[in-house]
Amino acid sequence: MNNSKIIPFQPDGAFHFRQGMKKIEQNKKSEALQSFEKAFDLEPDNLSYMAQYAYLLAERGQLAYAEKIVIDQFIQHQYDAEFYFIFSQMYMIVGDANKSFLFGMKFSDKFPDENYDEELENVFEIDVDESEDVIEEADIFITSHLFQYLFMNARIDDALDVLNAAPIHLQEIKEFRNLKAMGLLFMNRFEEAHIILEQLLEEDKTDMHALSHMTLLYYHTDAREEYDNAMQKLAVVQPLNDDDQFKIGLVLNFLRKHERSYELLFPLYKKGQFISFQLLHALSHSAYELGHIDESRNFWEKMQQFHTVPELYSPWEKGHATNEISSIEQDYFFDDDLYMRLIGIYRMSRVKPFEAIYGHPVWNTLESLGDLEKIYVSWLYKEVHFRRPETMHHGLNILYENGFTSDDDMYTWLIIVSLLYEAKVEIDDIAPYVAASMYQMYENVTKKSLQEAFQVSRYKFEKALRVISKLHEK
Repeated sequence: MNNSKIIPFQPDGAFHFRQGMKKIEQNKKSEALQSFEKAFDLEPDNLSYMAQYAYLLAERGQLAYAEKIVIDQFIQHQYDAEFYFIFSQMYMIVGDANKSFLFGMKFSDKFPDENYDEELENVFEIDVDESEDVIEEADIFITSHLFQYLFMNARIDDALDVLNAAPIHLQEIKEFRNLKAMGLLFMNRFEEAHIILEQLLEEDKTDMHALSHMTLLYYHTDAREEYDNAMQKLAVVQPLNDDDQFKIGLVLNFLRKHERSYELLFPLYKKGQFISFQLLHALSHSAYELGHIDESRNFWEKMQQFHTVPELYSPWEKGHATNEISSIEQDYFFDDDLYMRLIGIYRMSRVKPFEAIYGHPVWNTLESLGDLEKIYVSWLYKEVHFRRPETMHHGLNILYENGFTSDDDMYTWLIIVSLLYEAKVEIDDIAPYVAASMYQMYENVTKKSLQEAFQVSRYKFEKALRVISKLHEK
């Protein structure tokens, strides 16, 4: 038999889906889950495959991942109304009657011939008289639910798109305008956010959501006087309801007012109100800052049930990062030497998580430094484009990644960058110049070893070395 004529069998999505359905009939759900996953991976646009995979994930206690899959595909399919049925069934599986009912009514509104509303009435033993009111309630809930999910997963663009896809008249309600302002705020679109929030506060000075967001805006735009005034109001105000209490508590936690944040949020947790990723995340950080370490870890573990977050972003890891930034500040930022201060900024940028610097007192010190340091900081943290810090930083990265991590190594490179800048020498390939700078610094290293270490050709290395040598001669 000629084996070359045998056509290898390559199972497609349909094959794995059929295998999954067979495993369900045999009550082998772990194996069924694996088959559905393979079917979905091969054909993610097939709604039947995705739905069965999500349903079984939800049934087996992995609702958070099931939600992620369905929401991701919902956006990919441009808010296809068929997804409302999938959402409804998924939440029905886990016993979340409210979500199942509201998503289900939205599906029924889009596909009335399916009579799904009758099934919902039978399942939940209710009688829906005011269908239009229910549909509006569903629209508000679904839009808010999807926005919050996407926002908490740092998908701000998608979250704002969800708001913009809501019925026009609903986009004007206070809740959605506040959400839009929050999204714009975190996209650094401060002017747009300010217009919305200013209008909300003109309409209602007691709108705690708008005041909270406006306080954040003042914080981000360094409007000190306005921030202090708004902060005083937030610090002493007694929220009129649990919703305001929740929102103010979250904002105060972000602004590092942990004691007051904890005072507002912990009672909500005890009452079982607003149990969510946001609440547990804020309580974990506030508890840690107040010294309740075991409680902080408990909140962090419970938070993982809603959305898995790497421990790198935990309060204790952020605490280590905060201390490391403070040490760098003391060791480098008060040095009289410009290059040592620049080395400090680079070392600070390597602290993980990168976001640990936000809200850190080191910003006050950074603001007192010179122009080049400020440009470097803006390039790093505010995504402002400057060529000089880009060349400087990428060279430092190349050094660091190849084991050249001492202050002397970095100092040498910074001198070379300054000479290149002053001589108006444009370089596209940085690595040869970094390697050449180390050759000039270390007498006991060979050209060949540096070429191999930095993975540069002999030609480029020699060219960079000639340029640098000429700069030193001037």
